[in-house]
Amino acid sequence: MSHCRFCNSSSYGSGCLHSPHRKHEHIADDHHCEFCNSASYGSGCLYSPTGKHRHGHGSRCIWCGSSSNGSGCLYSPNGKHER
Repeated sequence: MSHCRFCNSSSYGSGCLHSPHRKHEHIADDHHCEFCNSASYGSGCLYSPTGKHRHGHGSRCIWCGSSSNGSGCLYSPNGKHER
Protein backbone atom coordinates (compact mmCIF):
# COMPACT_ATOMS: atom_id res chain seq x y z
CA MET A 1 0.00 0.00 0.00
CA SER A 2 1.32 3.45 -0.86
CA HIS A 3 1.53 6.36 1.53
CA CYS A 4 1.50 10.15 1.28
CA ARG A 5 5.00 11.54 0.81
CA PHE A 6 4.27 14.37 3.25
CA CYS A 7 2.39 12.74 6.14
CA ASN A 8 2.67 8.96 5.58
CA SER A 9 -1.14 8.55 5.48
CA SER A 10 -2.73 6.00 3.15
CA SER A 11 -5.54 8.49 2.36
CA TYR A 12 -6.08 10.32 -0.94
CA GLY A 13 -7.54 13.79 -1.45
CA SER A 14 -7.67 16.76 0.91
CA GLY A 15 -6.51 16.76 4.49
CA CYS A 16 -2.72 16.58 4.41
CA LEU A 17 -1.48 19.17 6.90
CA HIS A 18 2.13 18.94 5.68
CA SER A 19 1.56 19.29 1.93
CA PRO A 20 1.91 22.78 0.38
CA HIS A 21 -1.44 22.27 -1.41
CA ARG A 22 -3.13 20.37 1.47
CA LYS A 23 -3.65 17.30 -0.75
CA HIS A 24 -2.20 13.86 -0.12
CA GLU A 25 0.48 13.05 -2.70
CA HIS A 26 1.66 9.46 -2.95
CA ILE A 27 4.90 8.09 -4.34
CA ALA A 28 3.42 6.15 -7.24
CA ASP A 29 4.75 4.11 -10.14
CA ASP A 30 4.45 5.25 -13.75
CA HIS A 31 1.12 3.41 -14.09
CA HIS A 32 -0.83 5.30 -11.41
CA CYS A 33 -1.71 8.88 -10.51
CA GLU A 34 0.07 10.24 -7.43
CA PHE A 35 -3.08 12.02 -6.25
CA CYS A 36 -5.86 9.45 -6.81
CA ASN A 37 -4.20 6.13 -7.79
CA SER A 38 -6.07 6.05 -11.12
CA ALA A 39 -4.50 4.67 -14.31
CA SER A 40 -6.01 7.59 -16.29
CA TYR A 41 -4.13 10.51 -17.84
CA GLY A 42 -5.17 14.11 -18.47
CA SER A 43 -8.03 16.02 -16.86
CA GLY A 44 -10.40 14.52 -14.34
CA CYS A 45 -8.34 14.04 -11.19
CA LEU A 46 -10.52 15.33 -8.36
CA TYR A 47 -7.63 15.36 -5.90
CA SER A 48 -4.87 17.01 -7.95
CA PRO A 49 -4.27 20.74 -7.37
CA THR A 50 -4.24 21.20 -11.17
CA GLY A 51 -7.17 18.86 -11.90
CA LYS A 52 -4.87 16.68 -14.02
CA HIS A 53 -3.57 13.20 -13.29
CA ARG A 54 0.17 13.05 -12.62
CA HIS A 55 1.76 9.62 -12.58
CA GLY A 56 4.90 8.51 -10.80
CA HIS A 57 8.29 8.72 -12.45
CA GLY A 58 9.46 5.91 -14.69
CA SER A 59 10.01 5.23 -18.38
CA ARG A 60 6.94 7.20 -19.59
CA CYS A 61 5.74 10.80 -19.37
CA ILE A 62 4.15 11.50 -15.98
CA TRP A 63 1.42 13.60 -17.64
CA CYS A 64 0.37 11.59 -20.72
CA GLY A 65 2.07 8.18 -20.63
CA SER A 66 3.95 8.71 -23.89
CA SER A 67 7.48 7.46 -24.41
CA SER A 68 8.27 10.67 -26.36
CA ASN A 69 10.76 13.31 -25.24
CA GLY A 70 10.66 17.10 -25.49
CA SER A 71 7.69 19.25 -26.38
CA GLY A 72 4.26 18.05 -27.45
CA CYS A 73 2.62 16.88 -24.23
CA LEU A 74 -0.98 18.09 -24.24
CA TYR A 75 -1.45 17.54 -20.49
CA SER A 76 1.78 18.94 -19.06
CA PRO A 77 1.60 22.47 -17.60
CA ASN A 78 4.71 23.44 -19.59
CA GLY A 79 3.86 21.45 -22.75
CA LYS A 80 6.87 19.15 -22.36
CA HIS A 81 7.03 15.43 -21.68
CA GLU A 82 8.46 14.72 -18.22
CA ARG A 83 9.63 11.41 -16.82
